[in-house]
Amino acid sequence: MILLKKIFDVGLRKGYYSSNPAKLIKKLPIEKTKMQFWTVKEFQKFLTLFEPEEYNIKLLFTVLFFTGLRLGEALALTWQDIDFSSNTIHITKSVYVNKGVTHISTTKTKAGTRRIVINKKLSQELQDWEKRQKHLLEQFTNNSLTLQVFQNSPITITKNAIEKQYKKIIERDSTLKKIRIHDFRHSHASLLINQGEDYLVVKERLGHASITTTIDTYSHLYPSKQKDLADKLDDLL
Repeated sequence: MILLKKIFDVGLRKGYYSSNPAKLIKKLPIEKTKMQFWTVKEFQKFLTLFEPEEYNIKLLFTVLFFTGLRLGEALALTWQDIDFSSNTIHITKSVYVNKGVTHISTTKTKAGTRRIVINKKLSQELQDWEKRQKHLLEQFTNNSLTLQVFQNSPITITKNAIEKQYKKIIERDSTLKKIRIHDFRHSHASLLINQGEDYLVVKERLGHASITTTIDTYSHLYPSKQKDLADKLDDLL
């Protein structure tokens, strides 16, 4: 549509047309797809589907649910990015795929580089896993701090491998609502909103470049304040 308008604008300037007919064409309304996310109860059900040898992947999805990290950000994490003394994860980079090749780069925006405080239980799970991982892979590396946090073999974990494994795991329960891996971010946002957190906290944890993005994406999840207002007005009568 934009290109068509520009073509007619050029013709208008050159005197081929007296007006731009493309400006009379109205844009069709864009229907937003319904946002999908899991409640805590649904996520807990998902956790029961993992086999013992899939613990590292189970931990990965636990981190996604309770931090709102993008999958690429989580896979780029090394132990150097986690400060257990302050229970903080420092996000500075992300994994991306270009023409089938996996690369690691800095986060796309300044807001994407952020620190996320995690709860003590999750911090302890990560510390326990770090010890297990070090034992598993000690013969393959002299510096375990540079390993991917969720790595359980000498082979680097890729986004494609996680996506395939996720599809396999989620199919183990036909009653569980199917969501995408990206929807774990929406699930985390919903979790924050249900805990009473405001837009700014959601923006900071998800790494949105603009508060407008946060509001446009999640405003419908916030409870309406109109009933509270009506109750207050009742008190004035």
